[in-house]
Amino acid sequence: MIITNNLNLPSALVEAVSNDRHNKNGQYSATTLLKGTCETILMKRHWDEIKTDASENIWQIFGTAVHSIFEKQKDNSFKEEFFSVDVSNSKVTGRVDSYDMENETIVDWKTASVWKVQFKDFSDWKKQGLIYAWLLKKNGLNVKKCRFIALLKDHSKSKARFDASYPQSPVFVFEFDVTEKDLQLIGEFIEAKIKALEIAETLQDENLEPCSSEERWATEGKWKAKKEGRKTALKVCDTEEEAKECIKDITGGYVEYVEGCSRKCEDYCVCKDYCPFYKSLIKNK
Repeated sequence: MIITNNLNLPSALVEAVSNDRHNKNGQYSATTLLKGTCETILMKRHWDEIKTDASENIWQIFGTAVHSIFEKQKDNSFKEEFFSVDVSNSKVTGRVDSYDMENETIVDWKTASVWKVQFKDFSDWKKQGLIYAWLLKKNGLNVKKCRFIALLKDHSKSKARFDASYPQSPVFVFEFDVTEKDLQLIGEFIEAKIKALEIAETLQDENLEPCSSEERWATEGKWKAKKEGRKTALKVCDTEEEAKECIKDITGGYVEYVEGCSRKCEDYCVCKDYCPFYKSLIKNK
């Protein structure tokens, strides 16, 4: 990956955000399995061509620093242990932040935004924790619980003081029990994802299936029922028919279509320039 330095930042900082290739050939990490198949394949194929600026990767320094601090904590656990399991013709890997042997608990440290807590958007953490639990189970270690401890980098004390729904602390803990059913389901997910990745490896870029709407952070297009002279919509509808029904008896009423978007594609995917879905997206705009 080519790291540019458009802001002329110190070389030590640029070096700190420069990443090595995440997966070796034939290996897929737990965090990689959470990404879209198309994104994963394009990232691997075009790694040496992809450009990103150092300023865009600044938050990963905080994550690295947090992990470095807690690696030094002395307790009844092992830290940063690497695990690997063969699946089909590939290997699934994971490096676990910490495993509490006494309580059979995986602990993972995160830096996150407040919005993740406000929107209760923990599905990726849960899936990541279960992949780790599956890896440990396959290596002879039982896991009863996963615990994610998140440091909220944009927490505001003033907002917490006046809004009871706002996270009241800059540290948030998300944890869940691990059941045999969870491990069975995540095992099925892993096997299906590995098969999809192995098939995608044989396809040309233009033939790759797009990432799912969830993986693209996609929102659907909406129809707004509006009235002349009013700034806000009378109602936001899923269909044009529904919006027209809302304004049928309103003088000066009209409908307006608002396109959906794939937020990750547009703002956060570093391999979008090689993606057939993204190319078609911008071509049709």
